[in-house]
Amino acid sequence: MTEERFISLNKHQWNKYQNMLDDWDLYSPSELGQAYLSVCSDLAYAQSHYPETVVCESLNALALQFHHILYRRQPQRWSELLYFFRHTVPTSFYRSRHFLLLSLCLFMIGEVIGVMSQCLDSGYFKDFFGEGYYDITMQNIKDGNPMGIYGKEDEASMFFEITINNMMVGITYFLKGLLSPFFTIYSTIMTGVMDGCFTTFFFQQGYGISVLTAPNEHGSLELPAAIVCSAAGMQLGMGWFFPGKLSRMKALMNSAQEALIMVLAMMPFFLVAGFIESFITRHQEWPMAARVSLAVVGLLFSIFYIILLPWYLKRKEGIQ
Repeated sequence: MTEERFISLNKHQWNKYQNMLDDWDLYSPSELGQAYLSVCSDLAYAQSHYPETVVCESLNALALQFHHILYRRQPQRWSELLYFFRHTVPTSFYRSRHFLLLSLCLFMIGEVIGVMSQCLDSGYFKDFFGEGYYDITMQNIKDGNPMGIYGKEDEASMFFEITINNMMVGITYFLKGLLSPFFTIYSTIMTGVMDGCFTTFFFQQGYGISVLTAPNEHGSLELPAAIVCSAAGMQLGMGWFFPGKLSRMKALMNSAQEALIMVLAMMPFFLVAGFIESFITRHQEWPMAARVSLAVVGLLFSIFYIILLPWYLKRKEGIQ
């Protein structure tokens, strides 16, 4: 290959790497490292075939800049964490948008099933949640405190128990995809059934406003997180069971990468939701406006982070 041909084939990529150096703090260490390895590979080729030329000098200077940034700069742990949540996670949301939509649709189907089941059979709530939970709930209703279930434990114990449980549920939705995506599909539908049945039961008892505010103070974060984890599980399972033209292991690794990023990103959602449920939801004496505002803010943030931000990055950066 002639030197002119070599430059022509790679000039566009080198310009891209130079732009990366100009705004290196916007890129993760792995992205900078991959670019550095590519430049070093081109430099080695140029030194072998076109020694002591301008292209060698330019590539050497480019490689030195990458080396300085990667090995000389101080650790940027917080900026890298910020980049993960600001860019990496929304990018994964966009690439997994079809699974997210499928998960949402399955959840809504479950909601309809739960509402209809409770409407057609008033005893469905008792059968679904168990007699013990039903008895406690009915006693709370008689005492005039329908949401009293949220104040049955001290705040710290409840926070630890609920947060760990919700995180494990989300991770379980994800891991079920390895067994089969249909296990995750079933779990997603049943989550919707549970929520639909719960909401309908309290409407039937005359506490519709309570059930629309108290559970959704934390549910506005918890339910979107569960839907995302379900989408991750389905994506993982589809890569494993339906690899297409790729090898099964390659397809699994590709799907697992995006899916795992989404699951990890939902852990803070579960953490904040657990805090709200343990320390705030129990205070039903607080002004209605404050409690509704909390639920609305959580819902708006979920919509922004899971839906709007990925589409913004798509338009800005052309995510494929």
